[in-house]
Amino acid sequence: MAVINCTRFGLFGICLLTYGCGEEESEGLTLFNASDDTFEINVGTEDIGTEKTIDLHSSTGQVIVGTATINPDAGPIGTEHELVIIVDDTWEAQVEKVRLTVDSGDRGIESFTMIRDSADPGYHTVSILSVGDEGETRTDIFTIELLANDNTNSSTTDTGAFNQ
Repeated sequence: MAVINCTRFGLFGICLLTYGCGEEESEGLTLFNASDDTFEINVGTEDIGTEKTIDLHSSTGQVIVGTATINPDAGPIGTEHELVIIVDDTWEAQVEKVRLTVDSGDRGIESFTMIRDSADPGYHTVSILSVGDEGETRTDIFTIELLANDNTNSSTTDTGAFNQ
């Protein structure tokens, strides 16, 4: 894998370590998980952080639909952070795409489509390199978005109908 030159992205605080960067269209897809499935990543710290795992919840927050693991959750400028998303087998067929949105404060917001494993459709990964100026410290917010086809629940039924 090659490090993508981040200068073409202006002031964004992160850089994708795969073959492409940037936003993907998500036409016809809706958010499947809770909007607060996030990590706080401390950028510019002297010490390397640890691995951290969170549960990913359904849109109502009532059902665990998968897990997200970041390693490490902190580090100096230039640290590579690997994010792994595992969507539970029950839900993996509904999730069409997984997107990571990174809010780097004054440096801006950038979204990345995560790579789906060809052997396991519930497994998604991406590596992010934190960038910044010497001596800069900040907290980036990594938001995980599981995106599903918006017509998966489009049928409605009249439960009060009387069949003769």
